[in-house]
Amino acid sequence: MPRIPPSLAAGLVAWLLYTVIANAVQASAGVPYTEWFKTAGNAWRIGVLSLVAGSAFLVVFVLVTRWDHLWRDPVRLPVTKVMKAAIVLWWVAIAVRLAGVRWGDVPMDLLAAIVASGVLVGFAEEILFRGLFLRGLREGGRAESSAAIWTAIAFGLFHLPNVFMGMGAIGLVQVFIATLSGSLLYVFRRYYGAIGPAMVAHGAWDISTFLAGGFPADWLTMTSLAMQVVFIILGIWVLVGLYRNDRGTVAIRAG
Repeated sequence: MPRIPPSLAAGLVAWLLYTVIANAVQASAGVPYTEWFKTAGNAWRIGVLSLVAGSAFLVVFVLVTRWDHLWRDPVRLPVTKVMKAAIVLWWVAIAVRLAGVRWGDVPMDLLAAIVASGVLVGFAEEILFRGLFLRGLREGGRAESSAAIWTAIAFGLFHLPNVFMGMGAIGLVQVFIATLSGSLLYVFRRYYGAIGPAMVAHGAWDISTFLAGGFPADWLTMTSLAMQVVFIILGIWVLVGLYRNDRGTVAIRAG
C-alpha cells in the first residue's frame, strides 16, 4: 500500500470524511441528538452504528497512510503540575459520576450500548484527533503549542453539527466545552507519550457522561455542574500554558 506523507491537509481530509460518514448515519435516523441515548434501540442504531462506520474508515485510512509516530510520541515532552492535576481530577470526576448513577434504573441493553459507544468513541475520536490530526500538525517542525491548541479547537468544532441535530444553541456551549476537553485529552497523550491512555480516558468519560445524564442521583446534577466549572478552568489553564511555554517546543523536527 502507498504511504501518504503526514500533513495538515491529510489530517483535514480524514476529519472531513469521518465527519461526513458519522453524521450521515446519525442524520439518517431522524432522531434528535438529545434522544440518542434515551433507549437502547436509538443508542445502537445511532451511536454505535455511526461509530462503527467511522472507525472502519479510520482503520483503512491508517493502514493506507502508515504514518510514523501516530501511536507513540518520538520524544517525551515535559508535563506541568497543572497537567498532572488534570489527569487525576479527570478520573476523580468519572468515579464521582459513576457513583451517582441510579444503577437499578439502567436497562441492561442500554448499558451495553452505552459501553460499546464509549469504547468506540475513545478509539475513533482519539485516532482522528490526538492521532492523525495532531500528527499532521506536528509535521514540518511546527511548534507543539500550535499543534496542540489547533487539535483542541478542531475537536471542539467537530461537535458543531450537533447544533443542527436537535441541540440548538446549547450545542455551541458543547463546542466550547469540547475544545477544553480536547486540551485535557491531549494531556493524556503527552503525559504517557502514547495514544492508548487518551483512548481509555475518553471512552470512560463518555460512558460516565451518558449514564450520569440519563440516570443521575439527586445530588449528582449540582455536583457535575461544579466539576464542569473546574474542568473549564483547567482546560483554559492548559491552553494558556501551551501557548506560553511550547511555542519553542518541537515534537517532530522538520526533515
